[in-house]
Amino acid sequence: MSQITAHFDREAADYPTDIGTDYIQARKWALIDAHAPVTGRVADIGAANGRHTLAIAERPLDIVAIDPSQQMLARLTRLADARNQVGTILPCAAALPTLPMTGATFDLIYCFSTLLLLSPKDQEAALAEMAGLLRPGGSVIVDIAGSRSLAIRYWRRHYRRRDLGGVFGHSAPRTRGMLEQNGLEIISMEAHGVLSQFLLAPGLQRFPGLIRRVRGSETKPGWDATISRRLPALAERWYIVARRPDGTA
Repeated sequence: MSQITAHFDREAADYPTDIGTDYIQARKWALIDAHAPVTGRVADIGAANGRHTLAIAERPLDIVAIDPSQQMLARLTRLADARNQVGTILPCAAALPTLPMTGATFDLIYCFSTLLLLSPKDQEAALAEMAGLLRPGGSVIVDIAGSRSLAIRYWRRHYRRRDLGGVFGHSAPRTRGMLEQNGLEIISMEAHGVLSQFLLAPGLQRFPGLIRRVRGSETKPGWDATISRRLPALAERWYIVARRPDGTA
């Protein structure tokens, strides 16, 4: 069992299942919602307890929920069984950078908070793996940590204390290059976290009003969105949507 698998097995009981009500978290679901196919096959890589899997399973889609943690997938399955889901969910215990699938299989792949824990070399391999699994015209949505952010140092220490390698990021040009070298066209690249990363400072969690103003609400951007648009190079993360050309142009 890998250190990452063991860590998230321990986290499974308390890991959140809600999508999130602040703007930064809600944008993840908004991107999935905007790019999800009407029918077809979707992969949720790093599905955890199923916060996004359960939401997209309200549609008539085939969803493969991929996570290295059996405990996470077991909880996801219990939650799905308790709902009258329209879509079909197939749990799959696996981890990037290689997955047990071959060929152009998926119309949409999304992967949040997963690449960050892989080494830079494995992140490159993981993006190539996902690109190879996309059907022509299919989309991939990922988040990549910004190598110039302040928060990356905080999260690197956080995970190293838990016997993981840390968090690894890239510059914006390198991030674009890793996607484009795999034949993907970048549709959008959103910067997030330039301001909200300062909320990691001790004591600021005592000011919920300040946190709401910085992070925004589900439908209303906060101060972070404004600052991140102006200083994208300092983003804590980029949310990126890329597409595999369908060859019909």
